[in-house]
Amino acid sequence: MKMKKLLSSILAVGMAVALTACGGTKDSSSDSGAVNSGTESSEQASGGSGEIQNVVVAMLAPMEMTDAQLVEDAINEIAAERYGVTVTLQFIPSGSWTDKINLLLTGSDVDVFACYSTPLTTYVKNGQLLALDDYVANASDEFKNVWTDEELQGTTLQGHIYAIPNLRNFGNTRGLVIDEDIAAEYGIEAGQKLTMDEVSEFLYKAHEQYPERYAIAPQNGTLMVSGWTWDGLGDAQNLGVLGSCGQDTTVRNLFETDDFLEFCSYTRQWNEDGLMMPDILSNSEAGKDMVQAGKAISFFLNYAVDTTPGCIRTVVVDNWTVANSYAELCYGINSNSKVPDAAWTALQMFYTDEDICTLLVDGIEGTHYVKNDDGTISYPSQEAQYAYPLASVAWMSIYSGHSLPLDTNGATYFEDLIAFNEASSKSKAFGFSFDTTGVTDQYTACSNVMQKYYYALLCGAIDPESSIEQANSELEAAGLNDIIAAKQEQLDAYLAQ
Repeated sequence: MKMKKLLSSILAVGMAVALTACGGTKDSSSDSGAVNSGTESSEQASGGSGEIQNVVVAMLAPMEMTDAQLVEDAINEIAAERYGVTVTLQFIPSGSWTDKINLLLTGSDVDVFACYSTPLTTYVKNGQLLALDDYVANASDEFKNVWTDEELQGTTLQGHIYAIPNLRNFGNTRGLVIDEDIAAEYGIEAGQKLTMDEVSEFLYKAHEQYPERYAIAPQNGTLMVSGWTWDGLGDAQNLGVLGSCGQDTTVRNLFETDDFLEFCSYTRQWNEDGLMMPDILSNSEAGKDMVQAGKAISFFLNYAVDTTPGCIRTVVVDNWTVANSYAELCYGINSNSKVPDAAWTALQMFYTDEDICTLLVDGIEGTHYVKNDDGTISYPSQEAQYAYPLASVAWMSIYSGHSLPLDTNGATYFEDLIAFNEASSKSKAFGFSFDTTGVTDQYTACSNVMQKYYYALLCGAIDPESSIEQANSELEAAGLNDIIAAKQEQLDAYLAQ
């Protein structure tokens, strides 16, 4: 990701937009959604009437945002004058997101919304997203410096851009996170590259020295690690994957890849030798909490530039990006919006306007945060954090690049995040998302089989050899070969473009 213009001044960029025809155009498209042209001035955002138009924006939230109205009012004081729009912010907790956003999308009750939880392909297939090609094409240099054409490929389907990515880590480094004091005893440093053999050697030594602690715990609950070296191609069930960090373009059964079999062979041995909790399949704790509580020594994690207090992070798999990473959380315009030009104006101002971006993410200075001398911010009280906590989960926001980082993340957090993303290698299928149309029944049946085996195999709770043989038999009967064939056909067509 590129942020060329304003990195030197604010850890972010700006965005504006230009329009070739007053009020924009709406053209028919052979794909779901219509292609519209960009807009710049307040007059154009209001359709030439001079009337300030309101845009309803549905965003993710970690909890109830009790001070959301205060922030909305502050944003609208700026937005009305500068852009000829106001916004109504609808913060929806992630746990109830899917049900509530589907209800809003049945009509025109929302204009800009987060594409989250549901695959971007589904929104497009359902005709719920407006194609943004002309808006993006006519956008200002500031906006084009936020996202490169290559990155926008990550939210492009059927040749059209349907959403704009938000700012978060798109790639992940996978590594072993270790209690920092114990790591120091064994001379393991933060960022050190380890092979799986070296990981295993450390775990056995640590287990012998600290038998009262689990040598390794799952990343969270029964999930040993969220991803490793396989790319599910936009399919969370991993029903047909690319191995070798997405560098192999042949779609295969995950349970038959060398990547998966090798990982499971290690965890199975650790499990049998007592390095893990005996009731691992009923675990409900996060590895981080267990290490910090002195119950475990380490856990695997996929991570970016943030830290785990009291721990050091090693590298087992270098930073890489799966095919659909950019599309997993992005923001688009409802195809039923009655004010699409104003919706685009509102959407783009969150990417370019420093004042509005800071208000949206951090809240109101003095009320929700105070500035520190190092360029970070802190919550003035626990009450302030509870009232407007978005700064602590900035990845949920439309765009956080202009905001000020929390003290816990450090002054260079956004710069580091940008650099991390730029250094991330991409799957050869980058931008591809699997469309399950045509294999819906097989996908449902295979998903049920995968749930029986995937987590248990990853954490070594069952024997890989016998279990995978049985799993493959059930997957084949459920139609996995049909899914793999459909994925390969779609992927080959995508790569041919």
